[in-house]
Amino acid sequence: MAIRAEAGVVEDWNHAFLNAVRKETPPPCLVSRNLAIFHLAMHEAVRDVRDRQFSEAAQEAACHLAAERVFKSLFPSQPLPSIQVSQTESSMVRAVAIANADEVLKSRENDGSTTTIHYVPSDKPGQWRRTPPANRPPEMPHWGSVKPFVLDDVVPFRAPAPPAFDSAEFAKQLAIVRDLGGKSSDQRTEDQTLAATFWSDFSYTESPPGHWNDIAAELTEKRKLPVEEAARLFATLNVAMADAGISCWETKYHFNFWRPITALAYVEPVLAWQPMLKTPPHPEYISGHGSFSGAAATVLKHFLGGDEVSFDVASDSLPGVKRHFTRLHACVEEICNSRVWGGIHYPMSGEQGRKLGERVAEACITRIGKR
Repeated sequence: MAIRAEAGVVEDWNHAFLNAVRKETPPPCLVSRNLAIFHLAMHEAVRDVRDRQFSEAAQEAACHLAAERVFKSLFPSQPLPSIQVSQTESSMVRAVAIANADEVLKSRENDGSTTTIHYVPSDKPGQWRRTPPANRPPEMPHWGSVKPFVLDDVVPFRAPAPPAFDSAEFAKQLAIVRDLGGKSSDQRTEDQTLAATFWSDFSYTESPPGHWNDIAAELTEKRKLPVEEAARLFATLNVAMADAGISCWETKYHFNFWRPITALAYVEPVLAWQPMLKTPPHPEYISGHGSFSGAAATVLKHFLGGDEVSFDVASDSLPGVKRHFTRLHACVEEICNSRVWGGIHYPMSGEQGRKLGERVAEACITRIGKR
């Protein structure tokens, strides 16, 4: 696949990375970790070359070399994309770029992402257990213990506890999902059904964090950002989503809250309720997509000057369909709601996921986005 660096070398390599994700379909948390490594290496290489007073063309070359180095490491079975930059790099630029890429890769060698732990689901009311139809084992129960990129500790970012399973508040949350998220719901609108599929981002798509990279690329390509600025934006975006993912998974497995399909089978067994979307194999509270989205939108607001941003977004889940937004928050809100319309999350889980992502992103902006 030959790609010309017309939009920008950062965006072109981002597109190449997402294409590899579509082919290999790693889980969203791993996608967010690897995107952070990938873009952090580019950012560090560009910054190092800039600090040595090299030209912007040399910075582009350094960015390209760092991306190539990390891409080979993360996707050893994928062919390298042919991305062209305007300048043939000097030996000094090559050495700096590769050193920065290797340093970022080395820093994540023992980050806990490959750890395995023994996790036993509970059959108690309110607790998560395997969900039909596949009854898959719990996905990545260790992820909340992965080393963050920026945060010193994810526990302070943990969402507040969900309501008790037998409380009036939870009954209200469950009723909303029952009415709007069922496979045969007559209360969900056609547009809500479309949105639920549009944002599903399951296997063989770019994944939830990848979807936000696509949005970011669409926005940055319009602005034709200098390589240094684009590298910093994408590094901050992906580090924020990676740490939000770790924080989200810590919350998920800490509270171990049950999915709507399980709760409704317990509360209303005669209903035989089924969700519109397939239920992901991990605890419900909080929403991963909501957490990634809250983090991503917060970073983009910081770099793009506020919430009012006009953009169109496509979806691997619905090829050929685009949705238009004039505010980043409106996009996040629709994503959180889409999980309710799909029958896999309660409204509170999207809201609390969004808030967690925003808090994590603010910490990451302070550490990366301003330097």
